[in-house]
Amino acid sequence: MNAQPGSVGLTEAAEQLYRHVLRSAPAPMAEHAEALGWRLRQTEQVMRDLERMRLARRTSEGTVKVDDPRASVGRLLDSEESELDERRRRLLGLRESLDSFESDYRRGLQLSGPRVPPWEQVAPTEAAGVVEHLIRTSRGSIRQVTAKMATGPAHEDTVRSQWDGLSTGGRDVRGIFPLSVLTDPEWHPFAQWRAGAGEQQRYLADDNIRVEFAIFGRSGVLLEENGEDADFLLLRPPAIIDAFVTLFDELWRRAEPLMSRDASAQDVKLLELLSLGFKDEAIARQMGLGLRTVRRRVAALMDEHGVDTRFQLGLAVSRRGLVE
Repeated sequence: MNAQPGSVGLTEAAEQLYRHVLRSAPAPMAEHAEALGWRLRQTEQVMRDLERMRLARRTSEGTVKVDDPRASVGRLLDSEESELDERRRRLLGLRESLDSFESDYRRGLQLSGPRVPPWEQVAPTEAAGVVEHLIRTSRGSIRQVTAKMATGPAHEDTVRSQWDGLSTGGRDVRGIFPLSVLTDPEWHPFAQWRAGAGEQQRYLADDNIRVEFAIFGRSGVLLEENGEDADFLLLRPPAIIDAFVTLFDELWRRAEPLMSRDASAQDVKLLELLSLGFKDEAIARQMGLGLRTVRRRVAALMDEHGVDTRFQLGLAVSRRGLVE
C-alpha cells in the first residue's frame, strides 16, 4: 500500500479496510476478513466505523459495497470543512470579545476592590514573563529608559516575539538609551530590530540616565533596582505611573535622535547653508533643488531631530557636531 496521509476521521484500521474494499470486488464481510487476515469480529467493528461515516454499506445479501470516493470522501471533507469554518467564526468572535471581557473584569475589580498588590518584587528570572504579560495585556504607549543593553528581559525570546507584534498593533513605543551603547558592536542590530518593531529611539548622555524603567500604558511601571542581578519592582498605583510618565516625557524632550551614519552629504550641505542664514530660495539655487524639495527636507530633518523650530534644529545639529 502506498504511503499516503490518513483520511479525515479514519483510524488506521478503518482506512486499511476501506482501501481493501475499494480495490476488491463486492464480497461478504467474511471474505474481506479472511483476505486481510483479520478476525470476523474485528472486521465487523471496523466496518461499523465506515458505515457511520457513510463510506461503505452492506446490502440485504450481506455484501459490502462502496461508492465512488470522490462523492463519499468529498461529502465527508465538506462536512469537516464546514465544522472548521464554524470553529474559526467562533474563535474570531471570541477574539473580538476580548476588549469587552477586559472591561467587565476591570469593572469587577472596581466593585470588589483591588485583587493585586500596589507593588510587587520581581526576580530577574521572572522578569521576562512579567514583561510578556504586560505587553500582551496593557493598552496605550510603551516607554522605556535603558542604561545598558547587554542584559535584561528584552533579550528573551518570549519578549522578542511579543515586541515584534507591536508594529502591526500600531502602538506608540519609545525608548531612551545612553550614548555609550553606540560603541557596542551588538547595539546596531539590536537597535534596528527594535526600530523595525516600531520603536522611536532617542539618546542621552550616560550621566543623565540614573534609573532604568519601562511604562506599560496604565498597567504598571517595571523599575530595575540598583546592583548586579538586582530584582525589579512592578509598580501599579496610578499616581506613581503618572510620575514616571512625567519623568520619561522630560527625558524624551532632552534626548536627541541619532542621525544615521549614512546621512547624505546633501543633508549636511543643507544644514550648513541654513546655519549661515540662507533663505530657502537661496538654498534651492545653491543646491540645484526645487523650493518644495528643500522645505520638505528641512521638515523631515526637524522630525528626525525631534524639534519644532529651525532654531532648535540648528542647536541640535551643532551640539552633535554636524555643523559648526
